[in-house]
Parts: sequence; structure tokens; C-alpha cells
Amino acid sequence: MKARNKKLALAVLTVTLAALSACSNTSTNSRQPGNAKTENNQTETNSNDGSLTKYANPVTLTTAKVLEGDVKFKEGESIDNNIIDKSIEEDLNIKLKYLWTASNTAELTEKIRLALSANQELPDMLAITDPLLMSQLVQSGKYQEVDTVFEKYALDNWKKGYESYPEVWNGVTFQGKKYGLPMFNMVGRGNVMWIREDWLKKLNLKAPTTISELESVMDAFTNQDPDGNGKKDTYGLAVTLKDMGVNSTWLGSTDFAFAADGVVSSDNVWLKKDDNTVYQPLLTPEAKGGLGRLQQWMKKGYFPQDSGIYDNMKAAELFTSGKAGITFGAYWLSIWPFPDLKKNVAGSEFKAYPYPTGEGGSYKVAMESPTNGVNIMIRSNIEHPEAVIKYLNWFFKNYLDPDKGSKYEYGLAEGYDWAVVDGQPTNDKSKVPNYMDAVRISVPKDFQLPDAWMEMLRKFTAGEKPVTPMEVKQYGGEDAKSLEAAKILLDDIDSGRQLKPIIGIPVTPSMMTKNAMLDKMRKETLTKIIYGEASVDSYDKFLDDYDKAGYGKIKEEVNEWYQSNSK
Repeated sequence: MKARNKKLALAVLTVTLAALSACSNTSTNSRQPGNAKTENNQTETNSNDGSLTKYANPVTLTTAKVLEGDVKFKEGESIDNNIIDKSIEEDLNIKLKYLWTASNTAELTEKIRLALSANQELPDMLAITDPLLMSQLVQSGKYQEVDTVFEKYALDNWKKGYESYPEVWNGVTFQGKKYGLPMFNMVGRGNVMWIREDWLKKLNLKAPTTISELESVMDAFTNQDPDGNGKKDTYGLAVTLKDMGVNSTWLGSTDFAFAADGVVSSDNVWLKKDDNTVYQPLLTPEAKGGLGRLQQWMKKGYFPQDSGIYDNMKAAELFTSGKAGITFGAYWLSIWPFPDLKKNVAGSEFKAYPYPTGEGGSYKVAMESPTNGVNIMIRSNIEHPEAVIKYLNWFFKNYLDPDKGSKYEYGLAEGYDWAVVDGQPTNDKSKVPNYMDAVRISVPKDFQLPDAWMEMLRKFTAGEKPVTPMEVKQYGGEDAKSLEAAKILLDDIDSGRQLKPIIGIPVTPSMMTKNAMLDKMRKETLTKIIYGEASVDSYDKFLDDYDKAGYGKIKEEVNEWYQSNSK
């Protein structure tokens, strides 16, 4: 889950943090924002020890960062002069120096590869997502194992995340040693079915509970003029087929077409069978049911013919402009961007429902991975490798588990993610002038804890009120409709409809040589079938050809890895 969802305060979470004896300061006499002292404001020491101990002398960390469009700065600030880096320098005496920035992950990955091949300077702290690049960096000897420094300096809430999901280490472990620090996702979140409730009422329809009922509702939304303008200009469905294709995505997902058959369609998901082997459900004959539905629905005009070029935002525009009646997406869409629908269409209503079931009366979707794919690496032979851990600790504490009365209780930076409004501090985005999520400036760009969303939303959906600063912040980012949608997702978890994917599958030898060709082959075939340029039955031949082209060998290698790591 990328894109604008990261902009929301929904990404902020908390778990209980044990007291930090090495760096604590109990002086909290003032409860006014910005005045309280915390462990980050302690007296300088000559020792490097302590999870959040401030260095006596400045320590410079070189790094690199992706500067996407959602990274914002106040006027006069920049990546080399910003509030977050200044706060960390004040609290820890750690100064960030950026060797490069990039506009997207692919560009950063290419810059790192070029620097590695040219034997140029590499960053002390590196956040990467490419498993193959990580393997190359480890083999080069340029980056060090992180076990020892992590165990000595990492905060307890960070360690607890790994203890709860030890499998996240799989993808960063080489010859028994850990060379990366996986960053977390929030487990449990996922997609629901969002429907124009006013269209259902106008056409005297009920919300669909099965895939066949869904088809009937989509047909009515497409052909029975639900917006009442006398024109055939509405669609039953808003979908995102560009790039993501049949993968689950935060708005316009098509995974529901497969979920009714118990098939998880995302092409990067591996699941375990009863016989303890692993497989990708999309690459099985069972996926033909979902492909057939999408093909038929496109022929019938239930979604636009040009959906193949729709990204998330284009699908969102179709829905919020009032031209589509159903979309499948994140539980928080009621907060953004769906309020635009209310502005654009008077009297419009929307509501969340569970995915439609198939003949078996259920559906299956993938549980969100506990890791977001970002791994932090530490360059070999730097003087202060623990400075990388301390940098990350600063966010695990001050962003995810701030103390009441601390200067970070309401957010990381006044005027960014919190402000004093009418004499009271608030982190409510609707009240903070020119709200900016300050954590986006950080190098990994996302700080989360895997179980925190479930822990908090279980409380909120049960009617409990927030207590901790981060519960208060999360609760303030929800509304009644998002809480209804969250309850659907929690029910999916409790009923087993969310399936746990296999985490940390390494880059196998065949992946290195075959993945690019296989990706192209797979995407071309899926597109042809959905657009009716190939029959659904042609998928059987594709699967046979795909195995022979290299996927069969990849399955063998992945299963060999899984068997050796699951004992």
C-alpha cells in the first residue's frame, strides 16, 4: 500500500515501550507542548551507549533518499535544511548528509547500482527495496551485518515487532547473518467493498453479498441511469488495471473477482498448501474464474474500456466524480478521497461492505505483509554504526510512542503535523493549517509497528476511547464510516478470510536471470485475456509455457528454500 494513503495519519501507530534506563530523564515538570524534557533532552555524555543518548560531539551520517511528490517542506526548507533533521541533530547530535536524492525508488536503485559498479562512495545508511540489489551489496562487502549493533541499541518496541514476526528477517539474512533492518507494515489492514448507497436506494436494490448479486448490481448501475440525468454515462465499477493489473491495490482493486473462488490474485504472493509446499495462486488454473469475470465485465461495459491506463488516482476520480457506483479499496477511503464525492454530487452516500462471496459462501484475500519491503543497511567500517540505530530509534519513540507531556506528544513538528488552535494543541488534520506529515521527510519514509493497527482498532470498534498519545492521534484520523470498514477487516482476520503470505522469500538464481522476461510474459497474457484478445482457456497453455520458461525452476528453488527454513 503505497501512494496517497501514506499521506494519512492512519499510518501512525503505537505499542507499549519499556522504560529506557540508559537514556531516561524524568524531568517532565511542564506539560505544555515544546517545553517538556524527555530522554531526548538529556545532558550530553562522552559515551556512545544508550538507545537515545546524545553524542557529545557531532556525528555525521551520509545517506540517500527518495523525494516523491508527497514529501513536502515549508518555505525556505529543503532536504538539506528541514525541521526533522534539525530536531534529530538537536536531540542526538546526529547530522544527516545526503549524497543523492531521487524522484522514485527505481531511480535511487539505479544510482546505487552505478555507484557500486564504479566503486564510488556509498551512503552510511541506505534504505532499499530491491532484494537483488541487497544481495549485490552484501556480496560486495560494502555493507555490514547488523545483528550485534541492533541487539545492543534498538528500542524495545522495535525489537518486539521482530519478535512477533521473526519471518521478516528471512529476506535480509545471508549465510546466517542479518544484513538489513526490515521496516514494518501494519498487519490487518486491507480492502473492503465501497458502494454508492444512494444509487442502491434509487434503484431499490440491496447491497450484494455474493458475486452473482454483485454482477446484477453492476449491471443496474451501468444500464439503469442511477444518477438520473437521462444519459448512459455511469459504470458499475471503478478499477485500476494500469501497472497493478490483478494485484491488490488501495483503490480500484480487482482482487475481489478472484477472491470469490478463494484465489489470492496478487502476482507477488506465495501461500502455503496443506502439504507444506508453497505456490502462487494466480499462477494456477483456479485463477481462470476471476479472469473470465473481468473479461465479461469489460465486454458488458461495467467499467471503462480504457481502465487499462487507470492508476489509483484516475479510478478515484471516476468514483468521486459520481460516475461509478462500486469500487474496492482501503478501509480509510471515507476519510480521503471520498469526501470529494459529497462535494461533487449533492445527496450522494457511500458505505463499506464485505467482499462478495463465491459458491462456497466465503472469500479469501491476502493478509498484509508485516514488512513493507524497505530494508535499512549500514555501511561497513563506519565509525558509529550505532548512529543508524539511534536515528531509527528516534522515530520508533517520538513518532510511534511519544510520552504524554513530551514535546512530541502531539506530533513531530509544530506547524507541520500539529498546531495550537484556539489555545489547544491538536493533530487533527482538518484543523491544522497547511498540515504536513513530517515523518515523510525521514529516510525510510514510513514508521509503523505491525500489530498496532489491530490493537487500536479493536479498541475503537468496541467503543473504547483512546488513551495514549498515538491512540488519540489514530482515533482523530478515523470517522464513523472508516470504523465500520475496519470492523469488516477485523472480522476477516478472525474468520480466517485473510491468509498469511510467505515472507522473506530470497532472490533465487532463476529469479535473477528469468524474472524480467517472466514479468513481461505474465502481464501481456493477463491483459490480453481481460481485453478479450485471448480466450480464458488460453491461460492453461500460458501456465505450461510459463513453467517451461523458468517459473517451474523458480518454484523448485523457492520450495527448497522454504523447506530448509521451516524446519
